[in-house]
Amino acid sequence: MSGTGIEAAQILVALILLAVLALGGMAVFAGRRSPAAPEPEVAPEVVELESGAGEVWAAAQRAAQAADAARERATEAADERDQAEQHYQQAKWDAWTGPKDEGRTLVERAALEAYRRGDISVDQLNRIWAHTRPGEAEIEQLDQEIAEAKLRYAEALAGVVEERRAAHVAEVAAEVLAEEARIAESEAVAARIEAEAAAGLSGLLHGPGDAPGPSARV
Repeated sequence: MSGTGIEAAQILVALILLAVLALGGMAVFAGRRSPAAPEPEVAPEVVELESGAGEVWAAAQRAAQAADAARERATEAADERDQAEQHYQQAKWDAWTGPKDEGRTLVERAALEAYRRGDISVDQLNRIWAHTRPGEAEIEQLDQEIAEAKLRYAEALAGVVEERRAAHVAEVAAEVLAEEARIAESEAVAARIEAEAAAGLSGLLHGPGDAPGPSARV
């Protein structure tokens, strides 16, 4: 091959290299300027699962608040029961010891002291005490107070039982809803991960600029 032919071949090779480099640069530039791929749309099934999980969580929170309120009512009912019991016991004690009367107590004490000194006999002491004992009307009043206190105590006991039962039901409902919410959330997360994985695989198969669909006919 002559020197002229060699030079021509070298020039041709150089031109080919320049063309390849130019095409590569254009491709890189076009790739940089190409818009970012849009976010894949979330499948309706995933949206429905996530929405359902949110609703179940909201219901679980409401149930937990209801359980807290039920426990507070049970505590208040227990306090009322304790007060009613104290009132009932006090009413029975008052009936056994007699109405509180300072003057009557002083008379009985003075009669007892007189008996101890020998100033009065046993019969006289008993007659004095008989006059200081409560009358029939007072005894009936005490019996009425005992009956009313006993009734309030019984009602308070029943109230405690009812409020505690309601609190237990509310606590169980809250626990069940919380568990359902955790399950629903797990299912929604799994569905989203599966959908995102499927979308990523589809992008790899079709490429960033390709739209999935039937191949063009030749």
